Amino acid sequence: MEIIINFLTDAAKIVFGSAVVGFFIPGLSGKITWVVLLGGVGVTAGFLTLAVSLSKRPKQPKIL
Repeated sequence: MEIIINFLTDAAKIVFGSAVVGFFIPGLSGKITWVVLLGGVGVTAGFLTLAVSLSKRPKQPKIL
């Protein structure tokens, strides 16, 4: 479960860095529209919400 939580957190960072920060810093690839900004914010919030909800679940005992 920790691997999935770490993956979702890292994915949220990547989406935030590429879509949200990229909106404010002009680049060579062209303009980033408001749709991309709002989509990036939504996906980032979704990933972080899912990661937090998974981390709050009670841990199941390992069966040997």
